[in-house]
Amino acid sequence: MNVEQLKDWTPIRIYWRDARPFVDWCCMDATRFVEPFFDQTIEKRFSYPFNLVFRHQTPLEVLGELYQKTRGLPLKGLIFHMSRCGSTLVSQMLASLERNVVVSEAGPIDMALRSNFYDPSITEEMRVRWLRWVVAALGQRRNNAEETLFIKTDCWHMIYLPLIERAFPGVPWVFVYRNPVEVMVSHRRRRGGQVIQGVLQPEIFGMNFSEAAHMSPDEYCERVLAGICEAALKFSDNENALLINYNQLPEAVSGEIASHFQLKFDDGERDRMSSASRMDAKNSVMTFEDDSVEKQRAATDEVWRLAEQLLEPLYERLEAKRRRQR
Repeated sequence: MNVEQLKDWTPIRIYWRDARPFVDWCCMDATRFVEPFFDQTIEKRFSYPFNLVFRHQTPLEVLGELYQKTRGLPLKGLIFHMSRCGSTLVSQMLASLERNVVVSEAGPIDMALRSNFYDPSITEEMRVRWLRWVVAALGQRRNNAEETLFIKTDCWHMIYLPLIERAFPGVPWVFVYRNPVEVMVSHRRRRGGQVIQGVLQPEIFGMNFSEAAHMSPDEYCERVLAGICEAALKFSDNENALLINYNQLPEAVSGEIASHFQLKFDDGERDRMSSASRMDAKNSVMTFEDDSVEKQRAATDEVWRLAEQLLEPLYERLEAKRRRQR
């Protein structure tokens, strides 16, 4: 396929066919990524009959050909997170400005990072290369207003930071985190796939299959969150890193985060970001309400016990390191 035919298309899935990686594409035209998550934007695009009838599926190498033609918008910042901690608020505030392209938890990025689980012959060098290709394709300019690209990763991608930094050296990043009791209560009410046994490879979080299978759901959730926080602590001793607590939001987006990403906003942009911050980041028809106190009250004895045993010490270490970053 001529890569010129992929103008206005974006990769939405990497999958294996006949032991080879392929890419599924969706026609975006000038559609912006304004929904809280990448998949929600793609779902809207599939409401158009054209995208149901006409599909491009190509070998993964076509991404490399596209990369040689265009590198996409400059990657201005990466948003890592603990999960259920306010990172979607950060991405939605940035996405409220037309000059920003914000891609949030895109499946092709995850598959590029975890592809070695599907084919052990895939080397780290290949994953670095594929990651560059995917991000460049996701970050294509779709209108003249767009200037910069931001990526909000899946929460477990914090563990892959060394590989990501090889692909994008020098790109600043933030890690957003929250009181672990509140995060665990959120997952108890509606568990994210990452904290459900069998959805992701437990080796990502330093566990084997047998060990993970014999844990309670809450114990597994605790270990997953601990693996993410341990990675943030391990990798945040460099100038590219900034730690942000949930309780610093939303002000930190136009403050510490803007400074870290070297962003400047005019009064109109600040107003638009402020308006975005008043809405529920994951449901734009609802206003935002801080539920920290309510979640603390709702925590069971088991949640408190698990949090105090492993997560609270990690949280305190993150807090101590964050205060030293000021």
